[in-house]
Amino acid sequence: MHHTPEQQTTSHVTIERASLLSFETIRLEVIAEYESVPVHIEQNGRPVDYVVLNEWTTETGTIERDIRLARPVKLEAVYTVFHPGHKTIVVVPREIVHTDEFERRYAYDGPLGLAFSEHSIEAFVWSPVAFSIWLVIHDSTTHREIERFRMSREGRGVWHADVPRFYEGHYYRLYVKTPVETNEVVDPYAKAVSLNGEFGVLIDVEAHVAAHVAPTERPPLRKATDAVIYELNIRDFTSHPSSMSQMRGLYGSIVETGLKTRAENSAGFDYLKELGVTHLQLLPVHDFGSVDEATRMPYNWGYDPIHWFGLEGSYASDPDEPLSRILEYAHMVDELHHHGMRVVVDVVMNHIFIREQSSLEALVPYYYFRYEHDGTVANGTGVGNDTASERYMMRRMIVDCVTFFAETYHVDGFRFDLMGIHDVETMNQVRASLDKIDRSILIYGEGWDLATPLSPSLKASSHNAAFMPRIGHFNDMMRDALKGSTFNDRERGFVSGNEWREWELRECITGAVQIPNVTVGRFPSPQYTINYVEAHDNYTTYDKLLLSCEDMDEAARLRMQRFATAIVITSQGVPFLHAGQEFGRTKQGVENSYNAPDRINHFDWDLRDERQHEVEFVKTLLKLRRRHTCFRYDTRQKVVEQFKFLPSPPGVIAYELTASHSYDAWQRVRVYLNGTFGDVTFHAEGDWNVYVQGETASLVPIERNPSEIQVESLSMTIIAC
Repeated sequence: MHHTPEQQTTSHVTIERASLLSFETIRLEVIAEYESVPVHIEQNGRPVDYVVLNEWTTETGTIERDIRLARPVKLEAVYTVFHPGHKTIVVVPREIVHTDEFERRYAYDGPLGLAFSEHSIEAFVWSPVAFSIWLVIHDSTTHREIERFRMSREGRGVWHADVPRFYEGHYYRLYVKTPVETNEVVDPYAKAVSLNGEFGVLIDVEAHVAAHVAPTERPPLRKATDAVIYELNIRDFTSHPSSMSQMRGLYGSIVETGLKTRAENSAGFDYLKELGVTHLQLLPVHDFGSVDEATRMPYNWGYDPIHWFGLEGSYASDPDEPLSRILEYAHMVDELHHHGMRVVVDVVMNHIFIREQSSLEALVPYYYFRYEHDGTVANGTGVGNDTASERYMMRRMIVDCVTFFAETYHVDGFRFDLMGIHDVETMNQVRASLDKIDRSILIYGEGWDLATPLSPSLKASSHNAAFMPRIGHFNDMMRDALKGSTFNDRERGFVSGNEWREWELRECITGAVQIPNVTVGRFPSPQYTINYVEAHDNYTTYDKLLLSCEDMDEAARLRMQRFATAIVITSQGVPFLHAGQEFGRTKQGVENSYNAPDRINHFDWDLRDERQHEVEFVKTLLKLRRRHTCFRYDTRQKVVEQFKFLPSPPGVIAYELTASHSYDAWQRVRVYLNGTFGDVTFHAEGDWNVYVQGETASLVPIERNPSEIQVESLSMTIIAC
């Protein structure tokens, strides 16, 4: 009897599930009362012989049975199982896509996405398990289907179609049929997308960017520790009522010049340039799903990606015009380069917005995501799914995406969100691929050890930093040492008088490297540690201090805020500042403001005016860091040889640095960190000058040749000679 997949002679279900474990084995889940009834298996309607390997009863009372087929399966064929007279079940390629044999047969290194030639557009899609794929052309105005092209299956699971070039500019989707279901989805390699990412667009993105943007050479960066990273949300930067921007919330607003605050201080891009940061890390610009691009509402940070190669349209001046977001982002990057600033992409490839609705799940079900041993979807990210970077084509997609941004948009760095979800080999391949473009491109991420089903030795976590050369990690030990535990609102840190955090901070200010008999060490060199006290998530430092130091006044909390930022800037490693941190940014006590309104998330230009002195303090510290080599050691050996802790009372850290070059105006530097509520005095032997003391930082001596060095409570003092 020939049974088609859709055929059913009765609605009665006797087989709950049928999936391919391997190229020879199928697992069935059979209703117990049909345990003794022979199961029939067909390949494209033809009977297939098999033998039962083993079976057992599940906790729910069904029978699970593993069977071996007489011939290896062909994924392009339809396999069905049924009891005569009962519902036919299509065998789904579930566990098989997790096998090494699947990878060996179908790992593919050829073109994916669109390739443009003089007369045609070639489309390539990878789906070894698909029965058929059509490329469907839609009108860009009415969205009506106007043509479809049947894709042909080629080697290693790739599908190919040739589309005449006169369809350029039209929208397209993929109509894909697999053993699991049939869907119409957007090409996961689409580099141009329509409003709200509903369609891919037949646009040669690389050619358009090259034609409209003459790239400015990347600003120089000799070593990672020369960088100062500034994290900023595009929308936040100009959403405050006092923003004078003419391009509020748009890509172009980042490089808008000539703006002033109400008090006639610098605003907009002029403010960023004056501040002295080297790298602008923008919150996600991947096309994300939580914001309606037409209305630009509701507010969301964008850690819910739907298309990794496409750009977010809510930041474009015309989100309904696909080239708008592409060219405006490219112009923004180029303008930043023109003014000596580099750009970092926030890579959110550890998960997808909604797995069940994703192109990846439609094209190759069960392949791109990680699963627990019981078959449930892994959720180490906490948002419903973890991508399986250890699988060849997921790893390839991550590498392809970052190299696309580096080559096409000329971005200079990649910050990996929840990097610990990924695996070590993937991150090393990212590093190797970007090195072929430019070795100065930064790579760093959140190396948290998350609960994803990957061996601890394989996770791209901070514990494995030594196995990922030249990849940085956010130093959460420094964050918590400075302001207190992120997971305990009331706990204080070193800058708020908690002397117990002193030894953790000592570990961090050295660049978190191992100094014999002094520090344990966490990273191979200072270039691995991203030093920070606050970022877009969790409480800002100011808001944390409001909770942990509620009995103190505003002046005291600002003093602590200043102290924390100063330590981040002057410690060995790569300093990272959250936008507005320099003047005590507040989010009105909202810890996780990912979807809070603009009034919570905005960059407060009035507060910037009110606390101009704090801004000047940070600007000066950044100039001192840039001028003097002792704050930017790039190897562990330099730290071991040129960094020395000095005797100091409990709650106070004192250390001496020496210059890396003879031409440095500061050959010896001493830094004093007073984490107590009392002032401290040190004897000054020799000819020292004071440059930083309390709330003052200066490029010229504040005091020359003092007999004693005063270190005010909860503050930093720096002397040099």
